[in-house]
Amino acid sequence: MRRRSRRSCAFLVAAIFVILMTGTVVAGCGSGSPSAPSETPSPSPSPSNPSPTPAPSGLSLSSLTLSQASVQGQQQPSGVVTLNNSAPSSGVVVQLASSNPTVAQVPATVMVVGGQSSAAFTINTSTVPSNASSTISASYNGATRTAGLAVLAPGLEAVFSVSSPTKGGDACVLGPRTDEADCVLDGTSSHGFIHQYFWTYWTGSAPIGHQTEQTRSAMQVDTDCAFFENGRGGDDSSGNRYVQMTIQLIVQDRVGTRSAPVQRSIRLYPNRMCGFSY
Repeated sequence: MRRRSRRSCAFLVAAIFVILMTGTVVAGCGSGSPSAPSETPSPSPSPSNPSPTPAPSGLSLSSLTLSQASVQGQQQPSGVVTLNNSAPSSGVVVQLASSNPTVAQVPATVMVVGGQSSAAFTINTSTVPSNASSTISASYNGATRTAGLAVLAPGLEAVFSVSSPTKGGDACVLGPRTDEADCVLDGTSSHGFIHQYFWTYWTGSAPIGHQTEQTRSAMQVDTDCAFFENGRGGDDSSGNRYVQMTIQLIVQDRVGTRSAPVQRSIRLYPNRMCGFSY
């Protein structure tokens, strides 16, 4: 009996050692059935990146058209890309580009939806100081189509006013010297990218004038009293006499483009100079 007991204890110790080392229940110890070691779960396969949908056989870019060939800056013409067949159900992405993005901007792509053969996009244009251009391009499946777009500078328009601190609008007073007048010629309201202001003025004699880059300037009567030769006069609402004068303005941009001339009739008060009694 003692030998069997010693053998049982030795077996039990060995079994406990195995359990501690492997976590496995050894058959013959306890009433439970032996259990297999837990299996390590195999890693799930990582999803592969989907490949881009290949272009359907024979499908290509047929044309690129613009709604306008030339526009004023800030206008938004549209473009249309057209395929040679209908796009598949997944649609077709057409790449877009502008050769001069400071002048004309396009989206990076435009989608032709499934079942359609064309798609439209908007072109944004910038205000430009002088006429400029850009080439718009569309690309798909190895084919590229282009169209030219001209972006025009704002049109030049001369607008001006004349005012005297003593006589008000549309009036000038000669003095304090015979080659000066107190009025201000103001072209601030003119439109466009203006580089030069060309002023001309006359009474009945040959026109004289000056040019300047400033929006506001004064008359330069370099002919002195000869300026009044053949001039015609009149009376204002207060009974003050004056000589009728015409002032004209033309504006010009940096590339030499000029506006149409604009004229105003002005009352010029001689201020008792150049032999006038009034």
